Amino acid sequence: MFFLPENMDEFVHSDKNSTTELISNDTHTENKTGGLLSFNTETRMSTDEDEIIESTTLPELDLSARFPTDRGMFKNCISDKLKRENLKYGPCKPEIDFPVNDSNRKFSKIYYYVKLKNGTLIPRPWLCYSVIWNMVYCETCWLFSDKNNCNLKKEWVEGINDWQHLSQKINIHEFSLSHLNAMKVRSTWTKNLTIDKEFETQISKEAKFWRDILTRIVKIILTLTAGNTALRGNEGQQYSEGNFLRTVKLVAEFDPILKSIFDNEKKIKIKYLSPTIQNELIEILASNLRQIICNEISTCSSGFSIIMDSTQDITKVDQVSIIIRYVIIDHEKHVLQ
Repeated sequence: MFFLPENMDEFVHSDKNSTTELISNDTHTENKTGGLLSFNTETRMSTDEDEIIESTTLPELDLSARFPTDRGMFKNCISDKLKRENLKYGPCKPEIDFPVNDSNRKFSKIYYYVKLKNGTLIPRPWLCYSVIWNMVYCETCWLFSDKNNCNLKKEWVEGINDWQHLSQKINIHEFSLSHLNAMKVRSTWTKNLTIDKEFETQISKEAKFWRDILTRIVKIILTLTAGNTALRGNEGQQYSEGNFLRTVKLVAEFDPILKSIFDNEKKIKIKYLSPTIQNELIEILASNLRQIICNEISTCSSGFSIIMDSTQDITKVDQVSIIIRYVIIDHEKHVLQ
């Protein structure tokens, strides 16, 4: 036989590979037999025209580079994660000795600003320069514009090096409808008001709710099993709820989280209260406990003893009990356990 530890809070969170598998950020559901199914929501797809590319195959921000957000380091299609990293790191606006072309013209950092009549310089956050390409581009249109829009000037996404007419092109582009729409989308992303952000918030809220439910269920099971109390009686009889369900309903009267799964029975079909789920939780907790005991015995320097006893039941089947006795010495606290 095994004995449950006195501190149940430490036991619930002691093994990341056992009980916390049920209390994870993945969305769980219960199948027809009461088993647990996990759906991983990390995989995301990005679409660019007719090509579908998995976000995991796209490049990540290389912070070791001199200019990590340089347009020349990326393809046209980038993941949402990379867009957020670009916004967080900042635009690529190098102030270097720009190369001269065949016409003896080059880019100037003065283009990064709008000069008002009173001489005030206002920065253009969207205008960037690619050191790799020796071209300027619109970061906002590259990241947030509608690529299928026929009014979008692709040169501002792919790069411009016409230094002679750059001023006119900038003035036309920054007041174009496609650019203004892209600026609106960028503003939404900057404020974290995107659909993806709302979806992630909803998933996190749902995951926290079920994590709290499972935490309460696990602690109820630990409390009942600590006193060798059976969780349920006759499984075939619906009127026999058993100690587990009675305890859950009792706690639900004072706990709003548990109470919600009973108040919304029509909406919430999954409750993690079925006999199959109970057995799975007991098996996981037992495996966790055995692992803890084995780890403590392996680190026990004073040795251990094993006591085995067998009792035959009415069906002449031997029931074997195993008792392991060992001592844990805490030299820092000078305590024997």
